[in-house]
Amino acid sequence: MRDRLRSLARLVLPWSVRRWMLTTWSIARSPGGWTIVRRKLQALPRRLLSLLATALSIVILKLAIGIAPALGALRLRRGEPRSLWGVTPILTLQLKARADRELGFRSTSLVYVTYVITSRFDLNLQRPYVLALRFGLGLAFQRLVLAWALVRYDVFHFFADRGLLDSTERLQINSEELAALRRAGKRVYVYAYGADVRTRLATLALGKWNFCVDCAEPPKYCTCHDAEAQRYVSELTRSVTALVSLGDMLTYMPTAKHINYWPLDLDRFNAVRPDTPPSGPLRIAHAPNHTHFKGSKYLERTIHRLKGQGYDIEYCKIQGVSNSEVLALFAQSDIVADQFIGGAYGYTALEAMALGKPVLSFVRSPDLVEAPEECPIINATPDELEQALLWIIRNRDSLRKIGEQGRRYVERWHGISAIAARLGQLYRDTADFPPHVVDRIRNQQEQEEARRNAIPLVGNWQHPFQIAMQPAPESLSAIAGTAP
Repeated sequence: MRDRLRSLARLVLPWSVRRWMLTTWSIARSPGGWTIVRRKLQALPRRLLSLLATALSIVILKLAIGIAPALGALRLRRGEPRSLWGVTPILTLQLKARADRELGFRSTSLVYVTYVITSRFDLNLQRPYVLALRFGLGLAFQRLVLAWALVRYDVFHFFADRGLLDSTERLQINSEELAALRRAGKRVYVYAYGADVRTRLATLALGKWNFCVDCAEPPKYCTCHDAEAQRYVSELTRSVTALVSLGDMLTYMPTAKHINYWPLDLDRFNAVRPDTPPSGPLRIAHAPNHTHFKGSKYLERTIHRLKGQGYDIEYCKIQGVSNSEVLALFAQSDIVADQFIGGAYGYTALEAMALGKPVLSFVRSPDLVEAPEECPIINATPDELEQALLWIIRNRDSLRKIGEQGRRYVERWHGISAIAARLGQLYRDTADFPPHVVDRIRNQQEQEEARRNAIPLVGNWQHPFQIAMQPAPESLSAIAGTAP
């Protein structure tokens, strides 16, 4: 009888359950073992639920992979492509989805968690995901989300640090997910936001000023390991439709398409004009997420030195607050300080320009900027900050036009429709969409070009620290003391 029961158990029960039963029986026969057994029996329902959910999620995912290609082909024949933007809760994620909608896509932004900066996303799964984690069902929940997404969407946009499934590797998309997307025939685009691709040796090789120069805790914040990151980028190159990068991230994804993909919802920003004539102290706003990545100490040392020389400067730094609080501070400032060691401006600079504020930052090369001849950012490394601030203090009357040009610049190049046109070109180059989808994309691009050309540039906004025409270092001191 005992042998028959054992044979039946082998046929019906998974090995993990049989092993659990044998372990429990062994413990029960030991002195005081029944207390431990009772605890194991209490945990049994959750263990069985986890096993059932895992098995069920795997079956559903396989079914989704099987039917997804036919459903996607049907949607494309009808001219109804759908796109999903996820999962890293970047501030601009839902704006990128809106850009896709301008191309005629049904597009959704999706996240599992949010940061303090914003919770505005089309589909925020934080509550059900946290509940699933509480019962040990996080991965099963994510597989079901992936299965649903494979059936519903045709184009997937992820940042390089994560997808819909948690990865066993830090700051990487799960290889199981990449394989599922490939088998389901999906178009997949992988983007970079910075830390997800930044490696230490490649960064240090950029020159004196770089994101690693003041980092005391590698690899706490970034990928850091060059060989490992190169293997991952090579795997992505083989697995996805295209890699997409911009600014300083191009160093780490050299084969990526170069597209500026930071959009602004310009309806949220009302340009704030400075006092005429300027009065009171020069108000400098700074909103770093990590001060050691933004060169904050160099800015603060320079301000302290200039204040010691008698210059009237009011400095305000803000961190760990909502995006709306940051924008309120910017609106009250004369100039916004972005970052000074990385070599590419951040989203903060775009938001400041949308408010009509001059921006002080460091951009390593004009090649990293959309239309650099139109970009009014006051470009300065830590070595040049003092000269740049002296020029600003002595030429405050010029800040109004620099700020106005900043607003025109983002209107022309960083609105949602501008990003849509660039995404449209990416699709035309890589996605192999049906002709009627491509025609709709082309129409949007033509409308966007007409819109941009209708926005005039501001006259006489130019200054000596332009990105497109940086002066030689030896001439900076003379420039700082010379009126335009």
